[in-house]
Amino acid sequence: MSVDKLSAELEAILVKRIEADQLFLPTLPAVATRVLDVLRDPDAGMKEAAQILEKDPVLAARALRMATSAAFAAGTRRITLQEALARLGTRSLKALLVEASAQKLFVSRDAQINAALKALWEHSVAVGILARDVLALTGTGDSESAYLAGLLHDVGKPVVASVLLEVERQLTEVYQRGWIDSGEWLAVVGRVHRRVGVALADRWQLPAPIVACIREATEYDKGDRASLANAVCFANALAKKSGIFAGAIDAEDVDALVMIGRSVIGISDDVLRTLTRGLRERVRGLYD
Repeated sequence: MSVDKLSAELEAILVKRIEADQLFLPTLPAVATRVLDVLRDPDAGMKEAAQILEKDPVLAARALRMATSAAFAAGTRRITLQEALARLGTRSLKALLVEASAQKLFVSRDAQINAALKALWEHSVAVGILARDVLALTGTGDSESAYLAGLLHDVGKPVVASVLLEVERQLTEVYQRGWIDSGEWLAVVGRVHRRVGVALADRWQLPAPIVACIREATEYDKGDRASLANAVCFANALAKKSGIFAGAIDAEDVDALVMIGRSVIGISDDVLRTLTRGLRERVRGLYD
């Protein structure tokens, strides 16, 4: 079966399931959901959030690590989890919970697929970092929302991957033939993931601008140069140009997107060098 035919069949399956509300979409982990519920209550405080979060040692450790990073640290004294959450603030804590939840999707028990998902996650982190820095360095928008939007721009891909495994089992039983190679697998996932990403973002009740960005961040909006979609579109192209991507890349298309993005957003040579300096090390330094 050709990649084009498989992509078309998989997209038809996904669209039908989404419209019938029959597509399995991962929920946020229970602890993350409970903390987010607490944060929505104006009468609740970080004490209640800390009491819930400490039940998930991985999330708690991540919050402590972030709160004691250079961006948040205010001294070398060891702090409690409640103090860490207070230092982070509601907005950063929400972002941390969504980020940690998304990362768990990019893991598979299949070794080959896990390697591909790891590369996809590194690309997503690179796009988040670049999108945040684009708006921070140009001073034209909400840089923290840009990080989350960039990080989640491909969040539909691991969900599509799980459906693709199901299709693989069905097709190999029918056609009694080998499965597509890893490059074709990534091509199929890349073609059909966006609508699933939007559905997942809606399920997770992410802010409307981030949902819109996942839906629209494939083309530049020349009417709003400081939009999240523009930052993510440019960051996506720049990450690919930097070699942080899983799958085949059309170099000419990527170069064109970088050039157009520089013009639309207003990126100077100095800013471009700052954005890409040590990018791979910055990405891996966050999660290795």
